[in-house]
Amino acid sequence: MLNSLLVGEKRGRISLNQTQAFLRDLAALRPTFDNAPADQVFGAVQKLCREQNLTPYDALYVELAFRAKCPLATLDQSQKNAANALKIECL
Repeated sequence: MLNSLLVGEKRGRISLNQTQAFLRDLAALRPTFDNAPADQVFGAVQKLCREQNLTPYDALYVELAFRAKCPLATLDQSQKNAANALKIECL
C-alpha cells in the first residue's frame, strides 16, 4: 500500500499531504496484521486459485475474509464470485 502511495506521489497523482492524511485515517481504523502460518494459508489459496480461477493475489484476500469471518470489500467480479461461492459477504 505504501508503495502505491509513493508511486502516486512520484507520478504527480497525489500529494505528500494526501498520503499523510490517508495514513492517518488508516491508523485511526486500528488495523491488525495477519500472522497465519504459510502452510495454513497456501493450501487454501491454491484451492481458491484452481476452483475459482483467481490469481494468488486475489485469492489471498478471499481466503483472509473467509478465515477472519469478515466481509470482503472489493469491486473485482472474480473475487465477488469466489466470495459468494464461500458465502462471504461483499461490500
